[in-house]
Amino acid sequence: MLPEERLATAAHWTVKSLDVVRAFDDRALTTTALRMHGNELRKAGLLGAAVDRLNQAAVTAPGTEQRAAVLPLLARAAGALGNAVLFDQAAREAHQLLDTVEHTSLVNPSALYEIHLRGLISTGRIRDAIRHTEAAPPAPTIAVAPRWRVIELITTSRVRLLAGDSHGATQLLAAAVREAQAQRLPHQLQRVQRTTVGRLPDIHDAATRALAQLRTEIAA
Repeated sequence: MLPEERLATAAHWTVKSLDVVRAFDDRALTTTALRMHGNELRKAGLLGAAVDRLNQAAVTAPGTEQRAAVLPLLARAAGALGNAVLFDQAAREAHQLLDTVEHTSLVNPSALYEIHLRGLISTGRIRDAIRHTEAAPPAPTIAVAPRWRVIELITTSRVRLLAGDSHGATQLLAAAVREAQAQRLPHQLQRVQRTTVGRLPDIHDAATRALAQLRTEIAA
């Protein structure tokens, strides 16, 4: 996992895959390349381009399984862009397909719970986000990658802060810092820093120390 200042590297290399897959005239392979490149563009902050590539991936997808793999990422990108209409459409269809496709590390109730929550925040629907957290999140299954627990903790803590619950946010973020360091997730530690700057100095300092240690390990 790369820190934010190195995310452009992944976008640079994944775009090269688009030229390669065109030679095969394979819709499933093209969908995968567009999906991966679009997601890296989102992480690098190029949100308009990310939505464009992910929309292309959704249209190109030859079947339900491939389309289901695109929709959560399209919802994340649309939410980050502030496009509430596209976010709602993608998130709704992703949920509808949950019962018809095999669950993966991205296509599962836990991942969609976090994506829905983050999208509500990004599109300015704070009250809806707070109500969303009042229900317990889906129980994780073997299909859920461990990093999603960290991502969910940070996103939920943002909602707790917006709801005025500093104590609850502190508990969630302390756990997120520990897990992000253990799983070597520098990008998630940087999310903690942004969430806590000027609000929770102790957690911010803990995330900064953990990030510095990870950078040293990555450099080595």
